[in-house]
Formats: sequence, C-alpha cells, structure tokens
Amino acid sequence: MNREYKPIACGLHDELELRALRKSKIEISFTDESNSIQTIACVIDDIFSKDKIEYLKTDNGLLIRLDDIVELDGIPFNKSC
Repeated sequence: MNREYKPIACGLHDELELRALRKSKIEISFTDESNSIQTIACVIDDIFSKDKIEYLKTDNGLLIRLDDIVELDGIPFNKSC
C-alpha cells in the first residue's frame, strides 16, 4: 500500500545524521508494515531518499521510513516542529 510520506522535523533528521556519522549503536522503535511497533538495536548505515520518501538503512540492511520512527534511544520521536 502506498501512503503519503510526511517529512520529519529538520532537528530530528539532524539527530539521525549525527548518530549515523558517529556509527553509534542506537535503539530505535518504529511502526512496521502491519502497524505494530518494533524495537531494535542497530547502527545507522545510511540515510537516503528514494521516490520522495526518506529512509534509514540499518547495519543489517533493514530499511525504515523516517516517518515511521516512534522513538530513538528512549526519546519520543515527535514529528511536529
């Protein structure tokens, strides 16, 4: 199912990029395709855009839409500015 991408706040994007640069191990919670919340520990391998949607790629190859992120290291990922 295609759903509209909702861009995240610039400050949140900056925080993800910083953690990707540092190659820090993070704990991230996100909503999966079945609308369940998953929590994983990973290192951010890349952040990129494809077809006007921004993604985070983990060190194990998992792709997560940035607008699906719920929490980063225990901090709620509030999408509004």
